[in-house]
Amino acid sequence: MSPELQQRDRTLDPAGTLEALSRTFLDSALDCIITMDASGRVQEFNPASERVFGFSRSEAVGKELAELIIPPRLRERHRQGLARYLKTGEGPLIGKLIEIEALRRDGSEIMVALAINATQVNGSPIFTAYLRDITERKRAEETNRRLAAIIESSGDAIISKDLDELVTSWNKEAERLFGYSADEIIGKPITVLVPPDRHNEELGIIERLRQGERVLRYETVYFRKDGTALNVSLAVWPIKDETGNVIGTSKIARDITERIRTERRRTTQYAVTNLLAASWTLAEVATELLEAMALSGDWAFAAIWTYDEAADGLRCRNVWHEASERVKKFSDLSLVITLPEGQGLPGRVWNSKKPTWVYDVTRDPNFPRAPYAAAADLHGGFAFPLFFQGEIDGIMELFSHNVVEPDEDLLQMVEALGSQIGLFIARGRIVQELQRHKENAGAASTAKDRFLGLLTDKLRAPLTPVLTWAGKIAEQSDLRPDVQQGLKMVRGNVELEMRLIEDMLDLSRIARGKLTLQLRKADAHELLQSALEIVRSDIEQRHLTPFVALEASRHALVADEPRLQQVFWSVLHNACKFTPENGTVSVRSYNPSPRRITIEISDNGIGIEPRFVEKVFYAFEQADSHSEGLGLGLAISKAIVEMHSGTIRAHSEGLGKGATFVIELPIRGSNH
Repeated sequence: MSPELQQRDRTLDPAGTLEALSRTFLDSALDCIITMDASGRVQEFNPASERVFGFSRSEAVGKELAELIIPPRLRERHRQGLARYLKTGEGPLIGKLIEIEALRRDGSEIMVALAINATQVNGSPIFTAYLRDITERKRAEETNRRLAAIIESSGDAIISKDLDELVTSWNKEAERLFGYSADEIIGKPITVLVPPDRHNEELGIIERLRQGERVLRYETVYFRKDGTALNVSLAVWPIKDETGNVIGTSKIARDITERIRTERRRTTQYAVTNLLAASWTLAEVATELLEAMALSGDWAFAAIWTYDEAADGLRCRNVWHEASERVKKFSDLSLVITLPEGQGLPGRVWNSKKPTWVYDVTRDPNFPRAPYAAAADLHGGFAFPLFFQGEIDGIMELFSHNVVEPDEDLLQMVEALGSQIGLFIARGRIVQELQRHKENAGAASTAKDRFLGLLTDKLRAPLTPVLTWAGKIAEQSDLRPDVQQGLKMVRGNVELEMRLIEDMLDLSRIARGKLTLQLRKADAHELLQSALEIVRSDIEQRHLTPFVALEASRHALVADEPRLQQVFWSVLHNACKFTPENGTVSVRSYNPSPRRITIEISDNGIGIEPRFVEKVFYAFEQADSHSEGLGLGLAISKAIVEMHSGTIRAHSEGLGKGATFVIELPIRGSNH
């Protein structure tokens, strides 16, 4: 038969056509197709099977399938299943899709999706297995499961949203933190968590990520389901599709309410200390003091109450409140009423001498201002005593729009501040009394003696909790640099307050000849540098320009280092204090002779009237009637310098022409 006729016969032969189609199907199939006869041996092994399992078709055909691609631990089960089917016509895997381990030529195992069909050919079963390598899919699923488990068990709230600002995922910590279950929040706008005045902040996140920012980190405020506000720290990153387009965002939210509250209270401690250190009377500082206290929390109203003997009750002396007409009405009432001891929040504190919380003053039976508080939407109340020498000098009260719970950290803070403010109030009274007595020359000595008598350990004791509190907080490792610097300034200002007390005691010791020096080798230049460091914050705050020229070649001496440094600090402090902003303070040293050192500290400040030049070294005298302080520093400095066999003098060309203080001391020994 000619080739043309043979080709025509094959074309017309259905069996030949079917075989060609079958081969084409096997060769082009993306899945593995393996056929096996009743003895369990491979009859067909398509190209996809070669790629996945690593055997060639010639290697596979005729081999027992169990020995070829089934892991050893599963082979016996495979053979038992085949025997059962041959005996009963039923097989556990026939017609089902399962996932199972399979063996590659190199000994590695993969996961496959397997479906088996059985067909009778000439009275004998032929089994066809369709297999698909799902190893990567299973790995991805396992990775996703682990990731989901990590997200679900995370200690941070993890939230995702789409381009329409709708929440798409919400983990357990998000439920705990914000109060919404996943069912309640998924599909809702993320803005249900966001205060209205911060909506634009939230809406701009996706745009910023589209502009190329990889991760956004910022702090903001979110609302819980119950309406309470939370300070949160957010880290936000984009969710992208396979083409790199941003399709949403995922964010980690962490509750930082406690940290923010702690920082606000540290700031309050620092602010209160500085306000008290820079003022002499409660009247000039009360409003700022109350505002600083209010900013330590969500307080809308703050007031100071004192006992009024004429009214035989407690009167509100000073107030601060938020800019609100309804709170102002509550404030106006507070300023005109008198509360007997035991009545209202101030009265209870006056009797108990302890801080007192009121969860909701509008429902409290012992709160006469309750109707006005309700009208002002004031609920939570807190008040604490201002102590001096164990006795109450006043009461500070605070009110919030929210109900309040007892707070141990706040109690510790107000314990320190209550003593500090109480001491300040008492100090103001003493200074006023001293001033009155000073105006009466005949009674000046009596007032001075009384003032000195008050400066005992009991007067210094209230400052100890302040220093302890500030020191304890400063030891925390998570402080920001600016907060740590602020705490240093808090301690420094409290130490200045204690130094005033020490000055008075020093003056008393000097007058009685009881001040003694602990002499040892010292370096005048080192003591000057240390004094400059102490006043550096004064220099920076007032934007002063320091000029330092330590030109003395011989500057070793025998001295009481703390006392001599006290002298240098006192003179430098005065120079900074009486020099206007952007002025100049100069320090110079030189040797007028081999055995003497001269130190000049000068400024271009307000100067000294000629008639006051000699008086600046007298206790309780000042260069002018507007100066603050008691005029003790220079009097003590003069005594200390003279005890070192030195001299100190002042020079000024007059008002507005600055001043120069010249300290001369004997040189001892040699420099090292």
